[in-house]
Order: sequence, then C-alpha cells, then structure tokens
Amino acid sequence: MGGLKNVPAKFATLLRARLPTRLRAWLPVRLRAWMAPKSDVPGRLARFARRSARTLREHRAAVLVSVAGIAISVAGIIVVQNLYRGAARHDFDRQAGHYLLALEKAVDRHADVLKSAGKLFSEYGQAIDRWEFGKFADRNLDIHPGFRAIAWVPVVTAAGRPAYEQRAREDGVHGFSFNEWRVENSAYPAARRPVYEPVYYVEPFDGNDKLLGFDLGSRSSYKVALDRARETGRMTVADWAGRSGAGTTGNSLLLIRPVFLKDGGETDDSSQQPETEPIGFVVGLIEVDLLVEQTLLEFTAPGWLDTFVFEEADDGSFSLIYIQPSLLRSADQPLQLVADAGGGFSAVVQHQLADWKLSILVKPVPGTMRFDQGIVPWGVGLAGLLLTSLLVLYLVSAQNRQKVIERRVEQRTAQLLAANESNAALEREISERTRVESELRMAKEQAEVASHAKSEFLAMVSHELRTPLNAVIGFSEMLIFEMFGPIGDDRYRGYAEDIRSSGLHLLGLINNILDLSKVEANKFQLNEQNIVLSDLVADALHLVEGKAQDSGIGLRTEIAESLPILYADERALKQIILNLLSNAIKFTPRKGHVTVSASYDPSKGLAVGISDTGIGISEQDLQTVLKPFIQVDSSLARKYEGTGLGLPLTKSLVGLHGGVLEIESEPGKGTIARAVFPPERAIDRPIAAE
Repeated sequence: MGGLKNVPAKFATLLRARLPTRLRAWLPVRLRAWMAPKSDVPGRLARFARRSARTLREHRAAVLVSVAGIAISVAGIIVVQNLYRGAARHDFDRQAGHYLLALEKAVDRHADVLKSAGKLFSEYGQAIDRWEFGKFADRNLDIHPGFRAIAWVPVVTAAGRPAYEQRAREDGVHGFSFNEWRVENSAYPAARRPVYEPVYYVEPFDGNDKLLGFDLGSRSSYKVALDRARETGRMTVADWAGRSGAGTTGNSLLLIRPVFLKDGGETDDSSQQPETEPIGFVVGLIEVDLLVEQTLLEFTAPGWLDTFVFEEADDGSFSLIYIQPSLLRSADQPLQLVADAGGGFSAVVQHQLADWKLSILVKPVPGTMRFDQGIVPWGVGLAGLLLTSLLVLYLVSAQNRQKVIERRVEQRTAQLLAANESNAALEREISERTRVESELRMAKEQAEVASHAKSEFLAMVSHELRTPLNAVIGFSEMLIFEMFGPIGDDRYRGYAEDIRSSGLHLLGLINNILDLSKVEANKFQLNEQNIVLSDLVADALHLVEGKAQDSGIGLRTEIAESLPILYADERALKQIILNLLSNAIKFTPRKGHVTVSASYDPSKGLAVGISDTGIGISEQDLQTVLKPFIQVDSSLARKYEGTGLGLPLTKSLVGLHGGVLEIESEPGKGTIARAVFPPERAIDRPIAAE
C-alpha cells in the first residue's frame, strides 16, 4: 500500500520527461505548477481543493442556476412525454369507445332478429310455411351480415315424424328425412327417439341445404343448449361444430331461442320456469368473423386497433373465439398478441349475449402509438439545457466583470487619494449617483401604480361581463309586459323587444359555445325518443317564419309521404334544423326562397335537407365554414354577422347520432345542406296514439 502514495509524483515526473518544453508551455498554469518538481504533493492537492471550493463559493449563483436548470429540463422532458401519452390515451379512449359501442349494437341487433322470428312463430305457430319464413329471413339477412343461416327447428314427437317428413317433401324438399351426423361427418337416418329437434326451415337455402333434417338433439353439446332453453324459457348459445360441406367458416355460434304459444311466451326472469313446453326453436347460425368485420366496414373502425372476443365461463376462465389480426403483422400466436402490452392502452367491455358472457377487448397495434419517440420532449430538454448554459455563462461573466470593476474602483480610489484631488469632484460624483437613484426610485413607483391600475381594470371588466346579460333580458321583459304600468308610445315597446331579442341572441351564442364544448369533451348526453319529423319541421318553420317574412324570403316544404319515425334527441334535432334554416335565411337575398325537404332511402338512411337560393359558397371555402369561430368573410366590415358556430355545432350534433352533414354549394346559385341519419334510426312502425 505504501507504493500507491507516490503514484501522483511518479505521474508528474513521467509527464515532465515525455512532454516537450514547447507543449508544456501551452498547459494551464495550475497543471504546470502541479507538474513542477516538488515533493509536497498532498499539500498541492489540498491547495487545489481550497481554490476550487473558493471558486464555487464565488460563483454560488451560477452553480445553483445550473442545478435548477438541469432539474427543470429533465422535468420538462417528463412532462411533455406525459402530455403526449395523455393525448394518445384520449385519442385511444375516444376511438375505442365508439368502436366497442358499434360492436355491442351489432350483436344486439342480431339477437333481436331471433326475437322477432320467435314472436312470429309464437303468434301463428305451424301456420308459418316455408315461403313465409323465407321472406322473413330475406328481409333480415341482407342488413345483418353476421348470420350464416336462420332456421326453424320444431319439437317433433316420434309419432309426428312421418307427417313432418311428408310435409317437407310436399314443399319441394326431395328426399327430406330426419338425420344425424356420426363418424366422418356423414349423415345417417336419425335413430328412434321420443322427441326430435330437426332443422325444418333454413335460409339462405343455397349452401345450407345439407342442414335440412339434421336433428340438433342428436349431438350432446346442442342437446344441452336446447334443454337449457326449454327449461329457462330464454335464449341460449352453443358452439357450432358444423360438418364438411355445411357452408361454415371461422368461429361460429348457434343462438337458440325457444318459441312458446302466445299464452306462454318467453319470460324475462330467468328464475321463472315456463309453464308449457316450447313448440320449437328459432336458431341463428352466426359467424363471429363476419359479424365483426362487416361491422367494422360499416363504422369505419380505425386500422390501428386489434380486436379480440372472449367467452367467459362460469369458473372465470376465458376462451378466445375471435381475433382481428393487424394489417401490419401476422397473427401466428394470437394468445401472445393478447398478452402483448400494446402501447400500454387497452379497452374492454363485457356484453351479455343470452346465457354467454362476452368480453370484447381492443388494443392498439404495437408501434402505432409511439408517444414517447418524438423529438419534441428531447427538444424541450435540449432547449432547457441551452438556456441554462447561457444563463450560467451570463452569471459567471457578470461576476467576473464585477470583480474587474471592483479592482478598477480600488485602483481609481488609490489614484484619487494619491493625487489628492479636490472634494468638488467627489461631490459631483455623489450628486450624480443620488440623481440616478432618485430617477430609478420614481420609475419603480410609476411601474407599481400602473400594475395596480391594470389589476383593478381587469377585476372591474370581469365583474361587468358576468352580470349584464341577465339584467338586460329581465328589465326588457318588464318593459314589454308593462309590469309597472303602461309605457306610452309603442316605439318604446318595440325598443324593449329589440333589447330582449338581442339579449336572447347573446344567450343563444353562449349556449352554442357551451354545447360545442360539451360535444368536443364527449359530455353531451342524448335524450333519444321517437320523433315525427314533419311535426318537428313545422315547429322549426314557425320559429323562423317571422324572420323570413321580414327578409322577403319564401319558405317551402317537400316532406315525403309515409316518412318513417326518426329515433333521435328532439332538442338536438330541432337545433340542427334551426341552425340550417337560420343560415339559409341569412344568406338568401330578398325574393329568394328556402326549401325544407325530407326523404328516406333504406340503403343510405333518412335525410333532412335545407336548400336556398342564396349567395353560395366556393369549393375552397366549404371546409372552412365547418371550423368553429371561422367565417368565409372574417373582416370587421363583413356584410353578414355571426360567430361561425352554427355549422360546426350542427355537424357535431349530427355526428353524435351516427350521421353525416353534407354540403353542396356553388357561388351565386345557392346551397344545399343535408343531415343524413343512418338507416337503423328509421322506424317503420307508426307511433301508437296516446
């Protein structure tokens, strides 16, 4: 250990021997002093430590600023990364919420089809023939693509078997007989049993003809589901194994709904046992792959989400029944994909399908949400370090300048004392310093007064902006209704009505801003109900009729006959129509006309359109008018007033209903604004009379 104490001295000796004299001259003074041939190495190190400590004390402010700057830069990187992550989380939650809701609705709509079929057989029983069943199935298969087949399975006793087989042959199903599938998926005549549950009607017929006559009760898995539906009186679900050539691909499910005569019906309470035996079962063969993928096509689900559907057993275990592989990678290991972190985000919803508990999980495709891979967080950190470095350099430079100034002051003082100058020069210098200090003090006081005045002004304006609206509306209504006696001249009443109208207009603008904020924050709640569109259009026209007459504009309606009922939020729908009508009247010159039309197309949906003969909008301005607080003419001298909130709010309200806002316009020829609601919001049946 003793040899280690001489290492610094040996290293200094080595440098002296190896470095040329000219190169040693360029080294720092302290390093050259350390390299000098001295034996007191510990003393030199102690002096170096004292000088370093003194330097740190002299530049204490710079050291503190550098430490604080580094800490703030690191904190800035973390905060910006969290902001990116929060934005990604918000975007994912919004997309995933719409996506999961669409899938839930699609599943419920397919289950409702079997409910409708069950009511049909419950009311008419065996009177429903093969052709009537085919018409019912054709109406639903086109709009519910998840169905591979819809079938009617009657409960047939052994004694009634010959009659059923003969009836099917008379219907044109040649060679029909009750059968069952055994080894190698081959069909054999059904063995004698007390009761049969054969597939008697099936649609579509092509591709599913081999299912006809198949006794579902011949397989234990289907028999368990049939017995459970018979005992509980409720719809049940079973895995569909199928057979070769049966026309099924992917993961398929059997939805089995018992059908009772009209007296019995299906009970909503699973604890109640049905009092009668079912006459049969309505069975839907659903392919989960088709159901999910077709739903995604209809709702344009994002391509950066992976979808998984699980079935939860009573013991808490899960079975994967569907996976939507990402377009960016293969799904060779689906269970590994489920376990993948997926960017740390996921959303799951549990949905009850009959007696099955479905869990629908969506996760982002790995690599699509790289919120922490951008250069912005590191740019913020680099900018913080750069500012810190500049500030530290400024502080060090200022302190060095201060030292230089102090030394010069000392030298100047010594020179003054040595030269024995007169006191007059010293007094002039003191007077000049006093004047400068007085000016600085006055400037400080003026700045404080200005700051105080600014604070009072902002407080007053804030108070005045919060209170006048209610006072204006309230006092104007007191004048209109002459609450304290007649006001005399009718012009005063007209002025009061103008004041009230302006106040209500301002209140409407505020409400529009609040509604738009709620929609953007996903906090706008829809109160949906069945609406007769013609009545609502009439109410809206009545509200704008006076304004149209004052502007010399004619109002027309073109409402199609037998228009379906619209399932929507009445207040939001009325706001949509009023906003479009107000825009049309505002931008239509005198002697023009505004037309309100409504039509229904089963493939596109129910459309409400407002057309005018106004000034129109150029093609490059069509997207501009849909942005909040933006108008085509935004100058102070513009001809048409407004805040630019009407069309953005209308677009958002239509979007909440699952619809789209379409605008067609040409400058000088008018504009057509059309709110199109999806077909599922149109109800064919009329509203019952109250």
